[in-house]
Amino acid sequence: VHQKDDKGDLVTNIDLEIEKYLIREINENYPNFDIVSEEFNSKNKMTDNCFIIDPIDGTVNFANGLPLWGIQIACRKNGKTIASIIDLPKLNEFYYADGTGAYLNDKKISVREVPIKNALYAMTGHNAINTIAKMHSYSRNHRTLGASSVEFAFVASGKMHGYNYRSEKSWNYEPGLFLCKMAGAKTKSKPGFHAAAMNQEFLDILEKETALSDLS
Repeated sequence: VHQKDDKGDLVTNIDLEIEKYLIREINENYPNFDIVSEEFNSKNKMTDNCFIIDPIDGTVNFANGLPLWGIQIACRKNGKTIASIIDLPKLNEFYYADGTGAYLNDKKISVREVPIKNALYAMTGHNAINTIAKMHSYSRNHRTLGASSVEFAFVASGKMHGYNYRSEKSWNYEPGLFLCKMAGAKTKSKPGFHAAAMNQEFLDILEKETALSDLS
């Protein structure tokens, strides 16, 4: 394990080996697809035909023995994301989505709606603390799990009800957004706001309070 940057991010040898393996397999089986990945291709932009890879999302959790981490991949074809996987090995949960829907361990999943005051949600990234404070007027049930793969997967499977990822690292949001969309979540992706929610009302609240916090 070593520190990747001055923000406290970590990278492990396992991150690197997983990513090398995935890149090798993709290059062999899909030679015409580009690759965006956290460790070796982080400066690449998403293209019409590409794979987006995060070899270990939640590396700090992983390095400290917490089970909340995952491997996530999305595939874009002809300008649209068409499939994604999120594997949470320590939880024995394998999520995937394609044009037929979203699945957890081969069983179809869907989002679960609750009253806004009972909504369980997460948000990470730029200015998140201010946003969380403003969200308390709607629901005080905020959680920080330390891995966008886990947070998006939990929204898709109905364990949580909303998640807002506030950064521009596509490997952290693209797989989960597609999974949530195919599980029936309302989703929106724009700079500074990559979110999924149980319904349009809660998505609108997340977006509104994000915009207000950006002005703070």
